[in-house]
Amino acid sequence: MALLKLNRLKTKAIRFFTRSYVNSKKPLQTSDLARNKNIRVLISRPNHRLGNQLLITPLIQEVKKEFPTSKIDLVVNGNLSSVLFSEDSHIGKIFNLPKKPFNNIFKYLAQSISLIFTNYDIAIAACDHSNSSKIFVKLSKAKLKIYNSESGSLQKPEHIAKRPVFNFKKFLNSSEDLSGYEYSKLSIKLTDEEIEKGKLLIKKLFNNNKKTLCIFTFATGAKCHSEAWWAQFYNALKDEFSDVNILEILPIENVSQINFQSTHFYSKDLREIASLIEGSDVFIGADSGMMHLAASTNTRTIGLFNTTNPKVYTPYGNTNESVDTNAVGVDEIIGIIKKQKT
Repeated sequence: MALLKLNRLKTKAIRFFTRSYVNSKKPLQTSDLARNKNIRVLISRPNHRLGNQLLITPLIQEVKKEFPTSKIDLVVNGNLSSVLFSEDSHIGKIFNLPKKPFNNIFKYLAQSISLIFTNYDIAIAACDHSNSSKIFVKLSKAKLKIYNSESGSLQKPEHIAKRPVFNFKKFLNSSEDLSGYEYSKLSIKLTDEEIEKGKLLIKKLFNNNKKTLCIFTFATGAKCHSEAWWAQFYNALKDEFSDVNILEILPIENVSQINFQSTHFYSKDLREIASLIEGSDVFIGADSGMMHLAASTNTRTIGLFNTTNPKVYTPYGNTNESVDTNAVGVDEIIGIIKKQKT
């Protein structure tokens, strides 16, 4: 309890200082940011979680739209990024900071020093409420630094993936009307070979030509729905979609809220899991990194929310949507799935 209080005080103290960080003044010569120049960009999101790293992919896509020949470096935690961004040719150096800095202090310092001495045209905090994101932007040798939109506009989106895109575009053109802007969805950029592999995996698991509905029954903490809830939901799925394959994607913990009753798939290869989801017709799961992985494919994704705010984390784009399971019952969720029947 004492340690928790200490961490909260530390966070408040750091936030007090990062709150004073302001965006760079716009350059007098806009030719410095010409579309055809080899702009070098740093995106800062020092976080190790799967979902948080995937949530920066709309910002990456937006940078590529504005500066097609740019090279984008990333500041993240852990080693997931080398897998998630392996097929994006715009991604340059990835500063993989250790998840536990004090346990790997020399690696942390080496990566940090390397970043600090690298020159950038633009550095962007990919989460404007993340102190660490802002600190590395502050430390960088970037000509232009973007921390937030510095705008009280009602256009400012709530979604955590859209917000840094809004900040970036408002920095480039503060007068641009983004009220109806179509934000890029999450993307893992699967190759044709990976997509084909996903189809073959499903064929191997079921040996039929039926459509496939994926479920992910796990989530961390309170976001994880109970075994009783999942038992009711799974039985309803079986009854309503008897002509469809139901496949459970298992988490790294190799646990199941339905006690492994359904055909299931386990892998530590995130791109392999994404390819399998891509080969399916619908993915249903609670707010989690796996939900965001599903949303980064072209498969319809339905997020089950019971704790976190869907306006901030919903799997948007295409026909993706979120459901508040505190307000919506199992039968209604079945109806939502049937809106575009698998």
